[in-house]
Amino acid sequence: MTNIYDVLSKIHVKATASLEKTVAEDLKKEDPPAVEGKAFLEAKIPMTIKAKLKQDKNEDTKRNDRTRSSGDNK
Repeated sequence: MTNIYDVLSKIHVKATASLEKTVAEDLKKEDPPAVEGKAFLEAKIPMTIKAKLKQDKNEDTKRNDRTRSSGDNK
């Protein structure tokens, strides 16, 4: 019988190795010119993305609609 912790450990090792490989590849890449990098960092975010981020930020993460239900009275 397979132990769940063995499976999780193997998945973690594979994910870690994959991440390390990706980071190593990214570190080998050359940095963009300063002007291009500055332009990227100062780029304006489109309004549709801002609206989506604002909507996500305003949503309650605890799934509480701020209204009482019959279950709240117990």
